[in-house]
Amino acid sequence: MHTLETALVNHWCRKTVSEKDLMEPVGLGKVVLRTMIGFAAIAVLILCLNWAADPATNRPQVAAVDQMRLMPEGKE
Repeated sequence: MHTLETALVNHWCRKTVSEKDLMEPVGLGKVVLRTMIGFAAIAVLILCLNWAADPATNRPQVAAVDQMRLMPEGKE
């Protein structure tokens, strides 16, 4: 068990970012690019969910609203 724990700690230490890397300034271009990629991914996710959703006619609440007829203002 000790060797497994040691292997996991060594692997985690190699995967973490060093303090020197954390102190380096990040370029504005990288920040803008990552932000644009994030927004694009969210937009694609929303579009895919919208595409996969049931049409409005299959939902009873929406279908009932579509079939309602408005009363003319003079016949209240």
